[in-house]
Amino acid sequence: MTVCFFGDGTTNIGAFHEALNFAAVWKLPVIFVCENNLYMEYTPIGDVTAVEHPAADRASAYGLERIIVDGNDADAVYRAAITAYDKARAGGGPSLIECMTYRHSGHSRADPAKYRPDGELEKWKERDPIKLYRERLKQFGIADDVIAGIDADVMRRVNEATEACKAAPPPSLDLLTTDVYADGGFAWRN
Repeated sequence: MTVCFFGDGTTNIGAFHEALNFAAVWKLPVIFVCENNLYMEYTPIGDVTAVEHPAADRASAYGLERIIVDGNDADAVYRAAITAYDKARAGGGPSLIECMTYRHSGHSRADPAKYRPDGELEKWKERDPIKLYRERLKQFGIADDVIAGIDADVMRRVNEATEACKAAPPPSLDLLTTDVYADGGFAWRN
């Protein structure tokens, strides 16, 4: 099974439609996950797309179910993913999941995101996935000190992994290019 993640802007290019079409025709075990953060690079997706949900609203054209989930709710995303994984593993073909979310910064480091309306970012920060899940853990009776311990453990692991990577030698060139490029010719067909 393969899982492909992409942004909402990708839904307006031909490769998106070609991939969905072939996956549906050949009943491939592919899960397509659109991270709809409402903006292409600098353009609101709604300004250049004829449908409200650029992935899910097009799913029916390929015989796929329209699946939209709250991309800021880890449990909702997990449930949708498990359903899609089970379908793919059972030979039921591809699924297309549109996760509604938001990016808290610009498209790149150089993008100050000044094209967003006032207040939009602050509204979405209230629905930050980590904030939402912390609240859910508290609703399940998980104590603040336990949550703080989880935070500390995760930060420790990230820092250790970062330092290990910094100290490691660079990978060899042949490893870096393995399974990255295809020449499109004889070599990959035989």
